[in-house]
Amino acid sequence: MTPTSRRRWPLLLGAATAMAFCAAWWTWRAPDGPINVVLITLDTLRADRLGSYGYVDARTPHLDALAAAGVRLTDAVSASPITGPAHAGLLTGRYPARLGVRDNATTPLPEAAETLAETLSAHGYESGGFVGAFILDRPYGFAQGFQTFDGFATVQSGDQATAERRGDVVMDAALQWLASRSPDRPFFLWVHLYDSHAPYDAPAPYGEEFSTSPYDGEIAFTDAQVGRLLEALRASGHISRTVVAALADHGESLGEHGEDEHGVFLYEPVVRIPWMMAGPGIRSGRVVTEQVRSVDLVPTLLGALSLPVPSGLDGVDLMPVLGGTARPAPPPAFAESYYPRLHYGWSELRSVRADGWKAIDAPRPELYNLRDDPGETRNLYDAQRPLADRMIAEAVRLDRELTGALRPSSPAPVPAPDRQTLERLRSLGYVGTSSAAPTHGERGADPKDRIDERRKFQVLMSEAIDDLRARRTELAIDKFKQLVAINRQSYDLHQMLGEAYQTLGRLREALGEYEYAALLGPGVASPRLAAAEVHLALKDVRAARTRRDEAAALDPTSFDVSLVTGRILEAEGRPEEALSAYERAVAQNGANPRPRMLLVGVASRLERYDIAESQLRSLLTMGYQPSRTHFALGRLAHLRGRLDEAGRHYREALRLEPGLPMAVEGLRMIGR
Repeated sequence: MTPTSRRRWPLLLGAATAMAFCAAWWTWRAPDGPINVVLITLDTLRADRLGSYGYVDARTPHLDALAAAGVRLTDAVSASPITGPAHAGLLTGRYPARLGVRDNATTPLPEAAETLAETLSAHGYESGGFVGAFILDRPYGFAQGFQTFDGFATVQSGDQATAERRGDVVMDAALQWLASRSPDRPFFLWVHLYDSHAPYDAPAPYGEEFSTSPYDGEIAFTDAQVGRLLEALRASGHISRTVVAALADHGESLGEHGEDEHGVFLYEPVVRIPWMMAGPGIRSGRVVTEQVRSVDLVPTLLGALSLPVPSGLDGVDLMPVLGGTARPAPPPAFAESYYPRLHYGWSELRSVRADGWKAIDAPRPELYNLRDDPGETRNLYDAQRPLADRMIAEAVRLDRELTGALRPSSPAPVPAPDRQTLERLRSLGYVGTSSAAPTHGERGADPKDRIDERRKFQVLMSEAIDDLRARRTELAIDKFKQLVAINRQSYDLHQMLGEAYQTLGRLREALGEYEYAALLGPGVASPRLAAAEVHLALKDVRAARTRRDEAAALDPTSFDVSLVTGRILEAEGRPEEALSAYERAVAQNGANPRPRMLLVGVASRLERYDIAESQLRSLLTMGYQPSRTHFALGRLAHLRGRLDEAGRHYREALRLEPGLPMAVEGLRMIGR
């Protein structure tokens, strides 16, 4: 197939698919019962990378079909370029600033914030949520209102950390739920697909077919998962009585304005998002060019269902607009990013977008005429100073209204992530960058002046993480030192450097980095816990206890606090209390094998063999080191005089790991 025909084939396929789905909705008549809702959120998807938005090299037939079957909104604006805050706005109809959600995996969605799932559940809907990234999991409030929520087990540590799931895995779970749910109630299904997020590494065949444009390959894979869902709705007969909305949480910068990926800037590649909807009451083939906002999603879906819209939302019902009624003055779109402030110590950014103009509130303010300059290459701040100042004043006013803060540049502190969360954030690319924010009333450096520094930082950080995973620890240390030279105020950079030193047994150097990290992060427990473990290795139990107590005062319910407490109690000769601490750690984080192994050890020494056996069988179920776990079960059975059982476990350990010396010795000792 020639390159030209390869590009043409997806377009033909998209047209055929669109005709099929258009037919399903076009023949719609008023359903006998309530209307179902399917919401698909597409992480990190630029609007200009879809075929329906004009990208000729796109392979997005299913999303294009959805757009053709209903309405496509060409000028939709996200409230945030970061996954967690953006979804907070999408699922509540409120700006994330109003909710206090300004970063990933820190401040959870407040319980008082009513989500779309809660609203629909109150109207009798059965709801299921299925997410592809841990930053949208239960601990961060995104499960509110869902009767079924398929996210992540509590994080495992180190190389076992689970931070994202491929779209096909997420969709498998969603389709299983869809097929097994009760037919007697309407349903609300939310599916979050994370695959378009960096690093771009689409599975076969998409990775190979898009080797020169890997971002497009991830989008093509994502589109295929959307197609599976649309086909399931069609095959089950739900399609004619279901409203389907698909939109991105934010876009992606591919080098524009010096930014790779997203998070720092508020330029169009990251705030302009695709949004399409189809279903009962939505006219097919419509294109809405009027500016709309991601916070308009919730009231619009409720409007499509003819359900009342809760008071106090920042968004508005767009159903009249989707039906063809233009508004004389669409409300301005507000967006913000505190990522540069929280992660680099630079200034936060805010933007207001209205009537074809966009102003960005930064230390060096910006104004763009998006109609004449959609690439935002000509800053008109000086030429249009009165307009720019009015729009920036509106951004400041909105920030004050949304946060209730006296000074918009001094928001409430954002909680620091614990060690487990840091591990997951690193694996998603949000790595090692947490910095002390500017002092009260100061804004910090303009991100425009430091973005090249961030690029270098990202490259070095990626290489350092790769070195750690490949056990090239000395190389990783060298890169961490270079990173610290770029951003000396990053407490988790110092912590990562300490972890690398600790891996090599350079405990004094590790301790120095942990102590420095603790100074930079006075409200953070993780460096204090890391220091406590080094003190234990150095046989300084008293110092370990001091650091543990400091960490417990900051984060008393932490899994890591319970685990380190158990280790200290063992070192103090208090095994019964250590056992209780490890049991608490297992209850807090059952997916992490480390407290289970420690619990097995102390329970065995206390001859609490029932506890030890239970934990070992749980480890087998988890798939944790099966050969070694079978050996441990054999050793436990041996201690209890159950020699036949011990022999079975030793032989299974040898089957799984031929020649395992300890299993060979175990069989010799029991004469088998």
